[in-house]
Amino acid sequence: MSDELEQVQAAMSGDRDAFNRLVERYQRQAVAVASRMLGNIDDGLEVAQEAFIRAFQALEQLKEPARFKSWLMRIVVNRALNFRRDRSKYAAISLSDSYASEQDDEAVSQEQLVEGKEPLAQENLEAAEMAEVLQKAIDELPENLRTALILFSLEKLPQKEIADIMKCSLQTVKWNVFEARKRLRVRLKNML
Repeated sequence: MSDELEQVQAAMSGDRDAFNRLVERYQRQAVAVASRMLGNIDDGLEVAQEAFIRAFQALEQLKEPARFKSWLMRIVVNRALNFRRDRSKYAAISLSDSYASEQDDEAVSQEQLVEGKEPLAQENLEAAEMAEVLQKAIDELPENLRTALILFSLEKLPQKEIADIMKCSLQTVKWNVFEARKRLRVRLKNML
């Protein structure tokens, strides 16, 4: 029996230390998946934490302890999708907040000039702009394409595991990744 399976079974029997070890084992990946799906590390941390709480509360519903990782990542993905939907409903920013933010940015730029600091190198600026455009393009993909792409291309999970997480066939995962990449290539063709 694997160490992970023993920890899962112990956690299912009420051993909180065993569950804490599982959290330590999968925390980085849970945060990475949530952050990439949401495009924001702070939201990713919040969603990952919520996912672990939900997993702990629902441990008795885990039918196959050997598939804990897939089960947990499904919870992370679902929480991220729900968070994203909720955020889009209430994502109104006031004009005064936007104006204050612009003033802060301008103050920093002036401060850099006064102190003699050089602005970001052109390469860094271009890389940051490209990363922002790429993240925006990924964010605009339909949920199933975005999820499959993030789990496969960025998190490097096996397609079979992604099929378990997404509750779909292996062929569907392959198509989703292919279609996501195709759409990104079309969207970003002028930048590549």
